[in-house]
Amino acid sequence: MVRKPEGHYFASRELNERELSREAPDPRAAAAHAELAERYEALATVFGAKRLTDPPADYL
Repeated sequence: MVRKPEGHYFASRELNERELSREAPDPRAAAAHAELAERYEALATVFGAKRLTDPPADYL
C-alpha cells in the first residue's frame, strides 16, 4: 500500500476531533466531533496512513 501525505493529515485530524469530542461540554457537540473523527479515520485508512484492525462487514 502506498502512503500519501493526505493520509497523515486525515489521521492527525481524527486525533484532534477525538480530543475535542472528549472535552466538549455539550453532548451534541461531543457527538458531532466523534462523527467527524470517524470520517477522518476512514479517510486516513483509504489514504494509507492507518490500517483497519477490524474491518466492517461491508468493507471490501
